[in-house]
Amino acid sequence: MNKKILKLLPLTFLGANLYALDINEAINKALTNNNSYIKQQYIYDEAKANVTKSQAGFLPKLNTSYTYNANKYDIGEGKDNANASAILSYNLFSGLSDYYGLEAAKKNKFASKYSLEAARYDLIYEVKVKYINYLKSLKNIETLENAYKLLQKQYKDSENRFDQGLLAKNDLLQVNAQMLQAKQNLARAKASSKTAWYSLKNILGGNLSKEEKIEDLKRDTAFIFDYKEEEIFSRSEIKALKETIEALLNQRNANAYGTALPSVSLDLAHTKYGQDASLNSDELAFDEQSRATVNVKWNLYNGGADKAQTIILRKKSLQAKEELEELKLNVKLQYENAVEDFNVSKLNYETAKISLEQSKENYKIVNNRFNEGLSTSTDLINANFLLTQAKQSFDDAFYDRFLAKASLDRILEK
Repeated sequence: MNKKILKLLPLTFLGANLYALDINEAINKALTNNNSYIKQQYIYDEAKANVTKSQAGFLPKLNTSYTYNANKYDIGEGKDNANASAILSYNLFSGLSDYYGLEAAKKNKFASKYSLEAARYDLIYEVKVKYINYLKSLKNIETLENAYKLLQKQYKDSENRFDQGLLAKNDLLQVNAQMLQAKQNLARAKASSKTAWYSLKNILGGNLSKEEKIEDLKRDTAFIFDYKEEEIFSRSEIKALKETIEALLNQRNANAYGTALPSVSLDLAHTKYGQDASLNSDELAFDEQSRATVNVKWNLYNGGADKAQTIILRKKSLQAKEELEELKLNVKLQYENAVEDFNVSKLNYETAKISLEQSKENYKIVNNRFNEGLSTSTDLINANFLLTQAKQSFDDAFYDRFLAKASLDRILEK
């Protein structure tokens, strides 16, 4: 029984190491752990709390107080005394500032909600970009490793030819120089890939381990253009900015009306008096008092500060309107560029496939001719270089289609 368990243990650990993270799982991780996105959620929660805070202005307020004075000597008015009060206050009218203030808070809440949605789409797009860039870096390592191995093989063959007197020393040195250059290129590619991995890890909120294999994208993915230009103006950022403009207009009205109109409030108070801490009042002629107070306030002049604040808020709303129009133009430009990138990426992929096949065939022919002594070391080096370039172009073209589609998905919030 123990032997069977021991046999299964390597398979168990192997299975744990085979866990692959696909792009959709990476997106879900980011939406759960990304710090910037979580921060945006807190901002939305704050906006909702501000609405609740603004609603409090329409509700009554109840305050209580208790005072006790202890005196060592009972001289004149120096006897112990205490009182307890309850005051109910209600805002009857505040010049409409509370109404417009509440409307502004609601608009800001919706603006924050749309900003959160925009942050979500931004995060999804950024995850896709960093995920794909990491995959591209892995493919680049694979391509450069292959180029390095081919040059190593060529160098060994060239050494044998040199020892046999069939190859000049300068040709051998040329191959060696190219091999060392390929080794440097490979080292740089590995360093860049490490940076790309950490960039992906950071956007996932640090929730990525070295043991997790990053799953490649599907080779049979269909790239169908199913986007409508008119949908770009339903972007969350545009909706958020529209709500922000409405909030500023309500803030302006709250200031304009709130400072020009009077405010009226009602206080209902009841006070209980006593001669000790327990409010006993045997010797008092009057031990309770109730009163109603109407408070009217009207700001007749405030040095022009109120008018200036109204102008400031109006100018802010005008700034936001211009920002909205600029945003629409930028979104339109983003869409046009993304459409072009999408079309070009598909064309480049088809071209890169042909180029790669031809480069493979070219290297095979030149290598055979080199072995037969019909091609030079330079010819083979050039064929290796062309093959490496073609492979890099093919990998870039393959992943660029996904990046172009991700860009369109972000612009139209798919």
